[in-house]
Amino acid sequence: MRLNNVDLEKVGKTMEEIRADPSKAIRTVQIEGYWMTEERSCGPVEYQFVATCRSERGSFTLEVDSPGFMGGGGNRPGPMHYCLVGMASCFLSTLVGVATERGIKLKTAEVRASCELDFRKPLGLGDQPIVRSVRFDLRIEADLPRDGIVQLIEEAKERCPAIYSLRTPIEPVVTLV
Repeated sequence: MRLNNVDLEKVGKTMEEIRADPSKAIRTVQIEGYWMTEERSCGPVEYQFVATCRSERGSFTLEVDSPGFMGGGGNRPGPMHYCLVGMASCFLSTLVGVATERGIKLKTAEVRASCELDFRKPLGLGDQPIVRSVRFDLRIEADLPRDGIVQLIEEAKERCPAIYSLRTPIEPVVTLV
């Protein structure tokens, strides 16, 4: 059975497996990518970075290009576009998951995500914080009063991995191999 485009049987099975063995809750997401240096390309390319992502059913390629003011061509989404897509889709999928757990059918679940950035630090011109704000404007429609929708949003904020990552400092491990 599906509700809100979520396979309830699969989620239920996953929850049972994790209850029986909490180590099954740990998953790794990985990409592999490279910068399109002159040596890597066979002529002009319209992007600067290529990443291969693997899903359960195959792999796909993402192409990234910096905006023109940062030396790219602005021909593909930039790195922060992908960050926003990741954060917004993570938040919305968490919210839909919470609604689905409660048996709430959503009519609409939409997000407009934005972030305000200060590029002085990336350009070596200052030490100001880079990300000034991240904003999700939501349009959620369900047979639920507004305060019920607000409760869904609040629970999603508490459970969302992307929101957790924004709120909790996580020091990346960067190694030269």
